[in-house]
Amino acid sequence: MKDRLFLLPATGFENPALEDDLGRGWFCPPCAMVEGFLAAFPHVREQLEVAYVPFPRPRRPVVDLVGEAHQGLPLLILAEPAEGEGIETAGGLTFISDEKAILRYLGRRYGAAQPLP
Repeated sequence: MKDRLFLLPATGFENPALEDDLGRGWFCPPCAMVEGFLAAFPHVREQLEVAYVPFPRPRRPVVDLVGEAHQGLPLLILAEPAEGEGIETAGGLTFISDEKAILRYLGRRYGAAQPLP
């Protein structure tokens, strides 16, 4: 099993709760940060299972794995249990939901640069 990364679509999405006078939609800054990391270090992306989840909640693919309380994105589900910064458990799975903790974990695990503290 590979580490699984869940992101909102990089191309943007509609959010009916927010008024968008320009009609261009929205993007998720934390997900965009992770996307930028994966673009800079394609060898990391190749080792992950990356899934894009639609914006509206409930985000069923995530909820089914770690529960409704943990459906914020980005979310990295670890292939193997681990301990450390930002690592949580739910539904019998180990995961990270903070984008900077995700980047630090991916950099250490797959031999890529680390984000500045």
